[in-house]
Amino acid sequence: MRKAVLFSVDESIIELVRCGLGDAWRLDQCSNPSDARTFLVRSGVGIVVIDDAEIEEVARGWVLDRVRRWASDALIAYIASKHSEEIERSVRSNGVQYYLSRPLDRELTIRVLRSFMSAAR
Repeated sequence: MRKAVLFSVDESIIELVRCGLGDAWRLDQCSNPSDARTFLVRSGVGIVVIDDAEIEEVARGWVLDRVRRWASDALIAYIASKHSEEIERSVRSNGVQYYLSRPLDRELTIRVLRSFMSAAR
């Protein structure tokens, strides 16, 4: 079974990602970025979703570096607490395939996750 890792503590984001992935993928939810290795080194991680609401600004690059290091083939969606061109440029330069910002468009987010699922097979 393919796996996705979600870095978030926001129940609405967790529910949205679960809905987007359905039952086809196993979702591991990581509430503490310092535990990233535990979740990312597992085999089969194809999608990583990062919600930056609980990640300190200085740690964002560190988290993205760890994703690239430990789950190098994974597709990454990044959810910003608020839109900023600077944040978008920064995360895209760190290998993020899809950048979203709050407030999230539910249908668009689900379409992105489903397209990630197809591409990551």
